[in-house]
Amino acid sequence: MCLSLCLSCAREAGPDYCPAVEVGGLVISELRGDQATQDSFGHYVEVYNASASTVDLQGMRVRLRSTSGDELTFFVRDDLSLAPGAYAVVAPGDPDQSQSFVDYAIGWDISGGSLAESEDEDDSYPLDLMRYRSAFVELLACGELIDQVFYDVDALPAAGTLACGNADSPPSADANDLDSAGCWCVDDQEADPDQPLFGVGLPGSPGGPNRCL
Repeated sequence: MCLSLCLSCAREAGPDYCPAVEVGGLVISELRGDQATQDSFGHYVEVYNASASTVDLQGMRVRLRSTSGDELTFFVRDDLSLAPGAYAVVAPGDPDQSQSFVDYAIGWDISGGSLAESEDEDDSYPLDLMRYRSAFVELLACGELIDQVFYDVDALPAAGTLACGNADSPPSADANDLDSAGCWCVDDQEADPDQPLFGVGLPGSPGGPNRCL
């Protein structure tokens, strides 16, 4: 049983290509983890293109390294063009049935943890991307570290998101290294009326400028 499940979930190695981007050109701009109340939006990592050129995120590696030594890593396997000043949301779940605000769904590229409810066990994709209480979140391209954020124990809010920057002061890799300083704030507001999202919970501002002050 275990062998057949493992074989059915195996993914091929990551892409040989990677985004052409300089250090700091991509910025981790929003993190969403477990919520204290009923929630349908789930975990996600948002990435901002701070460069002056469109970047294809295919081949970008996302890595979470917990302070206890655990690691979770995956690649963006599909074409995903991100214009200058635009945001992309990477989230767990079914690549063929992702939520409207998700630009790339991870599918089986992460394993273990909490599974989606499904009558078919093989369709129960892991949902707890932000599973560590304290961790580094890293973006890598061509083996080079492009951006890194460290969040401490209980830094991820139980209502809303941890968000960096806003429309007037965009996210910056120079300001987002630590969750306790720089650009970060908690976005615990209701969904933006100009960006309707259908679901239960406080979604943050996935795919658009954050609302930090």
